[in-house]
Amino acid sequence: MSSEQDPELGTFLRLLRGLPGELALKMPVLRDIADLSGNGGRIDVAAAQPGIIRRRLDRRYARICVVYGELSKLDFKKAKPGTGLEDLVFAQTDFAVYQKISREDFNTFFDEGLDDFEDSFYKNNFTMDRSAVRKTIFHWYKPEGEYYSCVANSAGNPLLLGIMRTLHTALDFVPLIKTEETLKECEILMRLALGEDALAGLTKNFSALYFGLLRSLDNSTVIHPDGMNTALSFRMDETPPALYGTFHPSNKAHTIRLA
Repeated sequence: MSSEQDPELGTFLRLLRGLPGELALKMPVLRDIADLSGNGGRIDVAAAQPGIIRRRLDRRYARICVVYGELSKLDFKKAKPGTGLEDLVFAQTDFAVYQKISREDFNTFFDEGLDDFEDSFYKNNFTMDRSAVRKTIFHWYKPEGEYYSCVANSAGNPLLLGIMRTLHTALDFVPLIKTEETLKECEILMRLALGEDALAGLTKNFSALYFGLLRSLDNSTVIHPDGMNTALSFRMDETPPALYGTFHPSNKAHTIRLA
């Protein structure tokens, strides 16, 4: 169902597209939703400065590609009887890739990409919070030209290798569009456009607005830097309704729930 079938939502999205630059910066998620839903359903890699949603989708796609690439390289003939898939993958992992990482990949997986996981993800996997994991990474990795290099032999630091490997390949992402960040941006817009009295109504009806925003992305397409497309779809037959993305790593369809 397109946003244009909902006149009120369509008006809201058009309002967002017309916001002046300084105001638009205060609501990057809402502006991205509005731009994607109003641009023929496409976010193109040619965009000079990809918005926050495109960057999030690019990072999810990049991690999915890493996982598919790792699985495609597995030599099952080397597996000993009783060896589990996780142990087989670990035994055949080339950890040398974590000694020197391009700036682009470092940002995708280990800097901006740290926002792709819940706080509990860090506690469960590393018994550290997000800020401590970030501090550990930036303690060991320093910029060097077009790369980030590990200042010591990463192979001799199992804690660091565990962090880097997990962040590189984990697929249990936070929602692509979180309710709390969307509500916060809506509150900013309401204060500026309608005043404080409008906030009570926003909170009361926010759930309908949130799912309407997700629905507006139905049938949208994102083009990644390598030219591959990811198709977004909104499913009303679930409770609650959900936004999905179908990625195409190695030209194979891989669908995940996004929000």
